[in-house]
Amino acid sequence: MGLAYKWQATIVGVIGLFMAVLDNTIVNVALPAMQSDFHTDRTTITWVVTGYFLSQAAVIPITGYLSDRFGTKLVFTLSLAIFTLGSALCGLSPTIATWLGFTHPETALIFARVLQGIGGGALFPVVFAIVFRVFPGSERGPASAVIGIPVLLAPAFGPTIGGYLTTSFTWNAIFFVNVPLGIIGVALAMLILQNRKQELADNEIPTGKGFDIAGLLLSMAGVTTLVYGINKAGEIITSADGSQHARGWTDPTVLGFLIVGAVLLIAWVVVELRSKDPVMDVRLFRNYSFAMSNILTWVLSGVLFGSLFLFPVFFENVQGKSPLSTGEILIPQGLTAALGVIIAGRLYNVFGPRPLIAAGLVLTTIGAYGFTNLNVNTSSTSLQLWLMVRGIGFGLTNIPLQTLAVASISNQAMARASSLINVTRQIFSAIGITLLTTYLIQQTTNHAGSVATNFTAYFANGPAQAAQASCAQQLGANVPAIQQCVAKIAATQGKAYILAHATTLGLNDTFLISMLGTMACIGLALFLGRDQNVQRMKEALRRGENIETQPSVLIGE
Repeated sequence: MGLAYKWQATIVGVIGLFMAVLDNTIVNVALPAMQSDFHTDRTTITWVVTGYFLSQAAVIPITGYLSDRFGTKLVFTLSLAIFTLGSALCGLSPTIATWLGFTHPETALIFARVLQGIGGGALFPVVFAIVFRVFPGSERGPASAVIGIPVLLAPAFGPTIGGYLTTSFTWNAIFFVNVPLGIIGVALAMLILQNRKQELADNEIPTGKGFDIAGLLLSMAGVTTLVYGINKAGEIITSADGSQHARGWTDPTVLGFLIVGAVLLIAWVVVELRSKDPVMDVRLFRNYSFAMSNILTWVLSGVLFGSLFLFPVFFENVQGKSPLSTGEILIPQGLTAALGVIIAGRLYNVFGPRPLIAAGLVLTTIGAYGFTNLNVNTSSTSLQLWLMVRGIGFGLTNIPLQTLAVASISNQAMARASSLINVTRQIFSAIGITLLTTYLIQQTTNHAGSVATNFTAYFANGPAQAAQASCAQQLGANVPAIQQCVAKIAATQGKAYILAHATTLGLNDTFLISMLGTMACIGLALFLGRDQNVQRMKEALRRGENIETQPSVLIGE
């Protein structure tokens, strides 16, 4: 007996989703190799990451709308094909740049990454729409767990896979590896997914008579501009004296992008509220469960997802580990997060969302505590337990929260609701990263003075004598030269010492903020609504019935 269609569709969706999420992190470790091959600067090559991120932000808002218009099968297949084509072009970009005679050959790679991001960004909302439509309301918890596993595992394995491919082959391999899997995914999608006629019949999706061009353009322009401004605010600037600081929210360039993005989004909301067939239906926020679960998701996206960048800062910048080693250290967190997802999927219909979310937040808070007392010599082994506790907590929290958000969304509204959930989560993730980055730099600067004082005592109690002996061996009895030599060694060691210790203290402060944020979310979780699908299922079981419950219809359908 073959798999039911709902599981076949889920497997197809998971293939595409895993690839898109993986490419959010797999590229980072290869940036130095790309920079070297293209003979360009760090700022330019960073656009390989930024271009992918911004193109995702641009396409996510409109994907649900296009899915309703043209069918999820067409949108998914086309998105995965674009992603696969973009991957191939990324790998071939040096050759393509040579053929076309590009003055700046890295431009070909950045263009290909933008194309890849368009396909990858569209996969997020369309996969969620496909999966949640084919499962009845009472089965959305387990279904959410299935698609949640690759979403959590891909970022954990991305740096390790990227490091291995770059080291064993070349950086091009991180893109070529997507091509065969993408071709398989496109073929399976064409063979398995429902066609437009079947989808319309099963879900009664309104096709609409007009085409919301204004909403389409305003959502794309507004989200992209706002997200770019947020990312720009967290950009690290190195001053003439060598000190670093975030560009900040008051920077004229940042303010310009933020204001323009905000104005465009306000105009978009006005247009959508007046439209009979909006790109994203903001009226869905009138539903209590949808609104509260999204608010909690936004806060968590800021304090939890935003804190993920802190781990590489400690392991790579402070302890000098390679990106590959850092990826290996973080793998247990991804594995335990997947375990948490499986547990949440199995227990969702037993306990409902609130107990699982609250328990997950407690574990996440405990896990974050382990990173509030770091020192430069803290071993990665001693942090593994905290990472695993944090991972389980994240898995327990993410899936029930995601399921509750769509619990009362009908199949007709699912695609656009998915776009709305994903794009707002991405905006708040960007805000969280920027705020935590700014705070980390600020606290690092604040601690530098006291650390400098400590270094004077530290250097005098050992390193000074070793430096003097080394200099004397090189320079003989030349006292002035020896003094200059010792001073030079002190300055070099002092700079490294201050940076490492001040950054570690800053990380402790920043992890504390993240921990307090997740702690506050525990209280916020108490205000979450109940999943009515689970309640109806339990009542039916008490009556001896076994039914598949469907969600109620919301405003705007």
